[in-house]
Amino acid sequence: MSRWIAILLLGTVFGASSTPVSAAPSLRPRVPDWATTFLSAWYHSFNRQDASGVAALFSENARLGATTGRAEIQKTLAAEFEKTQRQCQGDFDGFKVLGDLAVGWGHETCVETTRNVGKAARTRERWLLVFEMTAPGQWLLTRETYHATN
Repeated sequence: MSRWIAILLLGTVFGASSTPVSAAPSLRPRVPDWATTFLSAWYHSFNRQDASGVAALFSENARLGATTGRAEIQKTLAAEFEKTQRQCQGDFDGFKVLGDLAVGWGHETCVETTRNVGKAARTRERWLLVFEMTAPGQWLLTRETYHATN
């Protein structure tokens, strides 16, 4: 059933606007305050390499890329943070609330430094976040997917 929810959300997101955000840079997407706060908390924890802090933003059975479950997400992030330091910043390009579900999509730029090599590289990604309201006013991430745009 969650697969159908994701398909419905993607159809709603990509069918919601005929004008790409990049075509109208002066138009800022309407993003709820809670989502802006959420994204700030994500980058704050991620840039500090706080795997438990990032994982706490996910629901118990969430997916991050191919990783499923909050505990596995935390373990995967901790292993990544051991190998690579990232300093990232990003923002929403669009956002849609659908009852107790919400979807946001956006972009980020990171400076990535491999610890054992010390070589830094700039990366760019596009991402899609699916949120679920787990209690009144409390939103957790249930799905995150991303792809490099470099």
